[in-house]
Amino acid sequence: MPGVLTRFRRAIIRSVCIAKPQSLWKRYALGLFLVCLTISVAHYASFVAIGNSDRKAEASQISNRQVKLSQRILFLTRESAHTGSAETESRLQSAVHLFEASHAWLVDRADLSPELRHLYFQHETFPLDHFSRQFVDVARQAIDADGQAKLDLQDQMVSLGQTDLLAALRQAAALHETRADEQIKKLQRLETIALAVAFFVLMMEALFIFLPAQVSVSRTIRRLERRSRQLAKSHDALRQRNTDLVAARNNLAHAANHDALTGLLNRRALHDCLSVIGEEATGEVDVSVLKVDLDRFKAVNDSLGHKAGDDVLTEVARLLLTEVRSDDLVARIGGDEFAIVVKGPKSVEALENLGDRIVRAIGQPMDIRGTRCQIGASVGFTMATSEDATPDQLLIEADLALYQAKRNGRGQVFAFSERLRTDFENRRVLFAQIDTALSQDQFEPHFQPQICCETGQLYGCEVLARWRHPERGIVSPATFIAAAEEAGLIRHIDLIMVEKGLDALEDLRARGYAVPSISVNAAPATLRDPDLPDRLLQEVLVRGLSPSDLTVEILENTLVCAHDDTVIRTVEQLTGIGFSVVLDDFGTGYASMSNLSHLKIDGIKLDQSLVQPIPDARAEAIVHALVTLSRSLNMRVVAEGVETPTHFSRMTDLGCDVLQGFIIGHPMDVEGFAAWYEDYTCPQERSA
Repeated sequence: MPGVLTRFRRAIIRSVCIAKPQSLWKRYALGLFLVCLTISVAHYASFVAIGNSDRKAEASQISNRQVKLSQRILFLTRESAHTGSAETESRLQSAVHLFEASHAWLVDRADLSPELRHLYFQHETFPLDHFSRQFVDVARQAIDADGQAKLDLQDQMVSLGQTDLLAALRQAAALHETRADEQIKKLQRLETIALAVAFFVLMMEALFIFLPAQVSVSRTIRRLERRSRQLAKSHDALRQRNTDLVAARNNLAHAANHDALTGLLNRRALHDCLSVIGEEATGEVDVSVLKVDLDRFKAVNDSLGHKAGDDVLTEVARLLLTEVRSDDLVARIGGDEFAIVVKGPKSVEALENLGDRIVRAIGQPMDIRGTRCQIGASVGFTMATSEDATPDQLLIEADLALYQAKRNGRGQVFAFSERLRTDFENRRVLFAQIDTALSQDQFEPHFQPQICCETGQLYGCEVLARWRHPERGIVSPATFIAAAEEAGLIRHIDLIMVEKGLDALEDLRARGYAVPSISVNAAPATLRDPDLPDRLLQEVLVRGLSPSDLTVEILENTLVCAHDDTVIRTVEQLTGIGFSVVLDDFGTGYASMSNLSHLKIDGIKLDQSLVQPIPDARAEAIVHALVTLSRSLNMRVVAEGVETPTHFSRMTDLGCDVLQGFIIGHPMDVEGFAAWYEDYTCPQERSA
């Protein structure tokens, strides 16, 4: 069988392909011409068809892009109205320009089909060309507009772009895609015909000569098809890559401007927003800034852990977003500090109401990780009174108001005023002056005597701090004590008074003055020093004195902090060593008698506000009750502010143990006290 086929093939070759040698070249020439002609015609037809197919495909892609561009323009218009950023405006203008240019390219083509021409220009209710140009005009007006006009134009664009325009664009895209598909089919039919003709010519004219040409053509076609598929894949990959890059850029922008824990704006984004708002200011009160600082948050962090603290911050962020309007800005600008930017004119009363709502909301108990906890908040706010207000200025003013709210007792809402700025500058100067006074040893002790009611003898004296200013002379403690506490310098002053008071006691005794003891004041900050008992003990022992020679007076507001373990331990150690501890300024409203059980103290010192009304019957009844209760607790009672003979006699009759006041002696320096001692004791010695 194979031999028969071979003989048949050879016979065909001899009869068809073999010719006289003289005319063989003509057959070759004719065959070559026909092949060249066939290939040329097929190649030209394919080239024309492929060009048409590419143009149809490009038109289809641009038409599909128009659909997306219309929606992108709507999105960017909303975003521009919301943020007003220059970048958004630029992107919006680029999108509008691209939409307009693409539309012009689509409608100006000469090969528009009747269906497309009807859709673009002749449609009865919605000619796409007219409404596309109208959509572009409205978009450009929205870019240039602002305020309510911008919102109205945006609504007009949404009404136009999300209904009829979108449907018409999609219909145009579908028609373009249909034409592209038809062109591809036409190209395929043309290629099939060209292949058939080439095959026939090759088989008839020169089966063995033009077979490589036919294979070459086939390979060329296959390469074109592969190239088309590769281009399609590349297009999809590029589109996906562009989507990924846009998403990554958005994520980076969000991370750069938002707090990772709460999702609120961060300090940088807040500053940028305030800058943008400032540039748009009209001269009226256009923006207000509130600063919110959490109270007792550190206690939650320390007792429940940092994760619970993070949960508290997240809950506070949620509460703040609930209390403000949707167009206000909320930012976390510190560990437990938040800021709120209120847009639009606001009154002081409205901002105070907002601050009160925030304080109440944050002050409600929270369930955090199965534990019920409660924190608080303080709020300070300011209003931009002119377009010249800078972000830094507004934040500083709100911070000053917040600082004042905390000074007023926390859980308060306070508005900024120029008086706050002045007070802050005055305090800052005073802080610096106190620090300088400490470094230059300008603080000195003054001594106010205390008399024993039973014997009339000197019981001791209280050491009071006085500031000898080089220019102003003696400065009253009312001027600097509170400032020293606020600046964290009161502990240094207390310790200086201990050292100088003990030095004076040692000196007075060496000079023959029988001073039984001295008492010194210890602020809460001083009592929180765990080394205080050892230091006081060292100070008395190094001078050859004993702990009984020194009484420590602690302020009544120390009892507010009586649950502070450090304070409790310090007081217990002081009494355990042998120092006497007395509660000073008792009756000023901070403590109650039940609080005395928290601290081991030896006595109370009645505040002068309880002594001054004497001989008022109600005042005497209060003093008598306090004396009786103190006796039951085995505590001595010291009365200060004794200024008249009536005070002296009635406080003695009411059972006070020790008296102190101007009628006995004013606070005086050590030499003045020595002179007073001489005057006070000599008559007694002569009468004895």
